[in-house]
Amino acid sequence: MSNKHPTLTMTYAERATHATHPLTNYLFRLMDLKASNLCLSADVQTARELLYLADKVGPSIVVLKTHYDLISGWDYNPQTGTGAKLAALARKHGFLIFEDRKFVDIGKTVQMQYTAGTARIIEWAHITNANIDAGKDMVRAMAEAAQRWKDRINYEVKTSVSVGTPVSEGFDESGDRLDPREQLNGTHAQANRDRDGDGRKGSIVSVTTVTQSFEPADSPRLSKSMAEGDDVLYPGIEEAPMDRGLLLLAQMSSKGCLMTKDYTQACVEAARENKSFVMGFVSQQALNTEPDDHFIHMTPGCKLPPPGEEENGAGLEGDGLGQQYNTPAKLINICGTDIVIVGRGILSAGDPPSEAERCDRQRPCTNCISRNRQDTCTYSPSSSKSPASPPAKRSMSENGGNTDAAAQRMPIMPAKVVNFGYSQTGASTLGFLQRIESASSNHQESSASPMSRLPGQQNEGGDHFTMRERYKSLIRQLPEKTFIDRLVDVFFVEINWQYYGLDRDVFDRQMAEWHALPFKLLNAGGPQALPPDLRAFPGLLFQVLAIALLVLPCGNTGSPTEHARKNGDPDFQKLKYARDMTFEDLAVDYSESGMAILSLLGKRQMSVTTVLAGFLRASFLKYVALVTEAWHAIGSTIRDAQEIGLHRDSLDPKPSDPDDAGAVLENQWEIQRRRKLWMILVGWDVHTGAVLGRPTTINYTFGGPNHQPSLPIDAPIPKCRSKTPVTTREEDGPPTPLTRALWAYQIMCPLRDILELEKEGPCPKDFSKVDQLHQRLLELEAQTPPYFRLENPDMRFDELPGCYWIPYVRATLPQLMAFNLMALHRPYIFTRRKSRTEALKASLDMLHSQRLHFQSLKPQQYKTFSLFFGTFDAIVLMAAIFVLFPKEHRDLVQSALQHFTWAVERFEAMSDRNKLAKAALGVLQAIYVRLKKTLGISCSSAKAMLLNSAPTTTTGSSYGGGNSPFSFADPPSTAAVMGDSFLNNLANGGGGGGGMGGSSDGGGGNGGGGEAGGAFELGDWNLPGNFNWANLQPIYATSDLIYNDLVGNPDHLSSNDGDNTATMSMGNNNNDMSGTQQQQSQLPWQFAGDFGSDSVWNLLNQFTP
Repeated sequence: MSNKHPTLTMTYAERATHATHPLTNYLFRLMDLKASNLCLSADVQTARELLYLADKVGPSIVVLKTHYDLISGWDYNPQTGTGAKLAALARKHGFLIFEDRKFVDIGKTVQMQYTAGTARIIEWAHITNANIDAGKDMVRAMAEAAQRWKDRINYEVKTSVSVGTPVSEGFDESGDRLDPREQLNGTHAQANRDRDGDGRKGSIVSVTTVTQSFEPADSPRLSKSMAEGDDVLYPGIEEAPMDRGLLLLAQMSSKGCLMTKDYTQACVEAARENKSFVMGFVSQQALNTEPDDHFIHMTPGCKLPPPGEEENGAGLEGDGLGQQYNTPAKLINICGTDIVIVGRGILSAGDPPSEAERCDRQRPCTNCISRNRQDTCTYSPSSSKSPASPPAKRSMSENGGNTDAAAQRMPIMPAKVVNFGYSQTGASTLGFLQRIESASSNHQESSASPMSRLPGQQNEGGDHFTMRERYKSLIRQLPEKTFIDRLVDVFFVEINWQYYGLDRDVFDRQMAEWHALPFKLLNAGGPQALPPDLRAFPGLLFQVLAIALLVLPCGNTGSPTEHARKNGDPDFQKLKYARDMTFEDLAVDYSESGMAILSLLGKRQMSVTTVLAGFLRASFLKYVALVTEAWHAIGSTIRDAQEIGLHRDSLDPKPSDPDDAGAVLENQWEIQRRRKLWMILVGWDVHTGAVLGRPTTINYTFGGPNHQPSLPIDAPIPKCRSKTPVTTREEDGPPTPLTRALWAYQIMCPLRDILELEKEGPCPKDFSKVDQLHQRLLELEAQTPPYFRLENPDMRFDELPGCYWIPYVRATLPQLMAFNLMALHRPYIFTRRKSRTEALKASLDMLHSQRLHFQSLKPQQYKTFSLFFGTFDAIVLMAAIFVLFPKEHRDLVQSALQHFTWAVERFEAMSDRNKLAKAALGVLQAIYVRLKKTLGISCSSAKAMLLNSAPTTTTGSSYGGGNSPFSFADPPSTAAVMGDSFLNNLANGGGGGGGMGGSSDGGGGNGGGGEAGGAFELGDWNLPGNFNWANLQPIYATSDLIYNDLVGNPDHLSSNDGDNTATMSMGNNNNDMSGTQQQQSQLPWQFAGDFGSDSVWNLLNQFTP
């Protein structure tokens, strides 16, 4: 079955044809007719308010949700009461009534609650709902009650007897005005119509027996003459069927809701068993999974976020009483809901009818646009009682503007809404929510921000002038074209292949269009005169230039200038405007200018260019060690991508001219570009979450465990997109950067399952899931394409001009696989010996790949984030295993110490350029002291061991780096002395033995013994009998360094601390370790930071060398 259920891409009319319930069929047709999917939650307290809202807002909604038990003054009269009046209004304005009763009881009781009592809900409410905590039989009981109620329609037999002796004056001799009852019995006593001269007609006895359809006397349908105009039905659709429907309460929007996945699945099963009665669900997401599932979904908790918070990544606040809110963009575009339930936003508005009006009165309407059905839109402006929206003004054409025609057709959106990034092509519910946010009786148009109008629509007054001048001032900061061209070349050769977010031909075309813009257009129209893609292009260009500056040779020694002269390059030093300015300082300026442009344009009419600029901003932040900011930036960029529909195939663009082959091919390549960008964002999201221990932005559990975005086709890079079809690259052909991106994505996909598995804690019920996932990773590693293999690679393509990047990849891709294995086993290293073994091996593999990666880089590339986190996470994980379990894996000690020393060498070489590496050095020193103390290794023994190992790291090797056309001269290597420098810092540390000794598997100790020859004098670090290893949190070393300010004391050890041993007392429940942070700060080589008592750092602090 496809990951995306067919109902998510059907129109409402198509959904109606597949509906399994008569009311569902009617409701979808009503939604299609009214271009609405809004349910008003009428949570008012008086019957007068309820009827007023139903009458005024009814034309704009498809469902009215009631709580009759909230209503004061509810009239229970079956013919003229509140229920009857609501039913009459529902017929008049075209909506269904949904009584939010939430039935839950034994079957017999629920039947009586539904059909009898004072309210007699079944008589006036088309739909109700139930909680199935009482069991599935309750649903069957309600279905039987509804069927019995409906069966009463066709069984009544009426017999009437009429007796009368009317006078002749009251009788029409011609018979033209016979009583209707006489027409049914036209043969009655015709012969007796005249009697002998007594002037009277004969007595009439009429007996009529009719079997007819009827509704009970107390049915609201029999009270149509009750209200004036009630006999008029909503035009365009018949009266709702007499069937009654049920919604199962499958999920709620309240905080701490106890409805589990098993409960939700039980609701789905109950619905499938009672399709003739169950219409669908009240849920937070679409629950249709089987091909024949055609249930409808209604979702409460829909609200716009406050202004400005969405861009900052903040979530919507609840009401303080448990209610939680979601944005309409998420509910409609991501969760797949059919009907959104909105209450307070409409009820609290000054003009509820205006706020509830959703359709933008355009053709095609936003409802059809959101479902990618523009060509089949059946909305007719003449069918609406509301006047059509005025056409958008033409923009800047008198000034030579070249605005996007599609942009001119789009409706004006309020200022407080557009900057949230809500879709211009979203479902029309967004329209009414946008009106709620900005519509006010005294709203002043002049108070809107510059982007409150359409881009391309001329603003009046100072707002337009301010925006135009701000935009011009920002683009003036771009360097001259000579520098731009060279820095763009540097970016595409040195950086772009790593993720392949940008396509060179598309970028060059946009840059040519940008440079060709006439000054008159920018000076008069500003950014609003430009198409969305071109409008955001300078924001993307600034990010490209900023990243390229980071990989230029650093320093102010003049060597880059000399190099530039030799190679005919521009002198980039001229770009600096201060004497002591660095290229990184200039790069920060450029990146901030790019973000200022995106901020100025706002979150509306965004394009792929906007998303690419956001992605490169996140890349830049990560490259300069602003990892927290990068995490927030990538989350915001993903939301922008969802806003323009990158996550949904149904929102793929259509060719501008379907009959033009060139336009069709261009459109196909554009679809591939969109899918590639979404794939990159998904990979970043899950990998960043796994590295930092932070939540992912995308909900990977929605749609099932196999839910994946559509991937791009691994096609050769086209020379002309309008003449080249999208075809798969030949297997024996040269790989492209997209080939590498696709394989990297395949490697990162298991991280989703790893993160889900981690939620089960350090002691899952069954470790077989861990082993199965481990085996899956090994099988995936075995499938590595030959040209990407680190061992025995296929090097046929290495010398091709377009494949210069392949040697670099061979050192980086294995790091992704090694990290997967580390992430898989790190939650269990304290509770499972096998996981310690696999985590240790993966850490050593990571360090090996990191060393090769480091050798392939030039010094100006030492800022690379992966070069830091891979080493630091692996070192900490490896050291923690050896320190806490020193009797295990003794055959790997020598290799571990060698990689530890090499890692320190790399960090010392990187420290001048990489802030994270510099910050981590103190932590590594504190770890090393504990490592050699635990293993009983003296400083001289460690030196001897390392001297007999492989040679030390050297920089500027020919490992893949020599083929780059941007090879700058490397400074003399200093790595040869770094290992000695580090060990000399520890020379006075002593070599006494100490360690925890043993294993934690099953709580028992089964650690190894001492090694022959006395090279490792293992001691014991005794633990309390009630110590619980499961209380320790998984190790997120990089996250602790970044978020928790983890540091190690940089002072050297005193000479008399080598014989110190450590004892500790930790409880079974909370691992409350002895010693306070104040005491720790006074001890040498303590780890300091904002970490908890259940952290491994606090545990290591108890072992004081």
